[in-house]
Amino acid sequence: HRYTRSRKQKPTMTASEIPNEMKRLVVTSAGKGTSVADCTIEVETVPTPTPKSGEVLVKVTAAPINPSDYGSWYLSKADSYPIVMGLEGCGVVVATGGGLTTYRCPVGTKVGFVCGGGKQGSYSQYVTMNAITEIFPMPDDVPIEDCASFMVNPYTAVGILDIAQQAGSTKAIVHTAAASQVGQMLNKLAPMQDMEIINVVRREEQKKLLEELGAKHIVVTSGEEEVWKKELKDLVKELEATCAFDAVAGDMTGHLLDVMPIKGSVYLYGALAGKAGNINPSDLIYRKKQLKSFYLTSWIKSGGSYQMVKRMMSAGNLVNSGLGQGGWCCSQFEDVTMEKAHQSIVEALKSSITGKKLRIRFD
Repeated sequence: HRYTRSRKQKPTMTASEIPNEMKRLVVTSAGKGTSVADCTIEVETVPTPTPKSGEVLVKVTAAPINPSDYGSWYLSKADSYPIVMGLEGCGVVVATGGGLTTYRCPVGTKVGFVCGGGKQGSYSQYVTMNAITEIFPMPDDVPIEDCASFMVNPYTAVGILDIAQQAGSTKAIVHTAAASQVGQMLNKLAPMQDMEIINVVRREEQKKLLEELGAKHIVVTSGEEEVWKKELKDLVKELEATCAFDAVAGDMTGHLLDVMPIKGSVYLYGALAGKAGNINPSDLIYRKKQLKSFYLTSWIKSGGSYQMVKRMMSAGNLVNSGLGQGGWCCSQFEDVTMEKAHQSIVEALKSSITGKKLRIRFD
């Protein structure tokens, strides 16, 4: 390999120490195509990528396993396989391909990265990334492995509150699947912005988890529908929430529309219970309620390039300030190896508690 290094910082690896081959995780088959458990996931040995001009080579330290990735593993077209795995991760820049833009992240820089284009995945020992659009410098005072989940969950939490505020729901929002990692982050971030979260969960143990974080408003849906819907509707009215963010879908979407005030909105951003339903047309037609979507990439890119850069700088500062231990977007991880990742994912899906996030370690 031929690499260009920055003269400003001592390299952490020499070119001779960068291996010619590396390992990565790929989905080779969807199996029956009904769940993650059906997939065939293998450790593949491939050439270590070489950075081009404007790119850096990152030695991956860790990568989180995000539920938002699962669907593509078993629902893609047959000719899409093998599929590289993982969207985000963190590590250290060990080489650059040269070019002016790489001076923002010289060799030795601790970075988070986001994979795009489907050619590389974060569940890899090495990745090459565009130094401007795919690399995010991480705070020096936080262990790099603890920055693994720097993008999807924290930026989703920031985006949800931003969308709510733009829509006029500046005092409170409703959030389903509230014991998730995103839900836990929202409960820490919202008070910093003088907002409250009305948490909707399925089970008492999830309520307990949120109470330990300091959450004040929690509705458990395991009881009588009439009872928990009244409790939810009363909270919506009391706290003046006009937006709900739904990661569940299924019948929950219709329930949320029902409890929202006139002209209120429900934003779908997940489908844990399948297709959205149980919707009363009168809510949409006569009560002027709206069913919308929240998609992280769309929020990031909305408003054009200038607004995107401004938004990402603001969100990045907020996220980086909260990644450290005890911070609002600090994640608790359960570490797994590449070889045991598939088994660990299947086991995690059986649990209703998401106190810890799975993280693949490569160091």
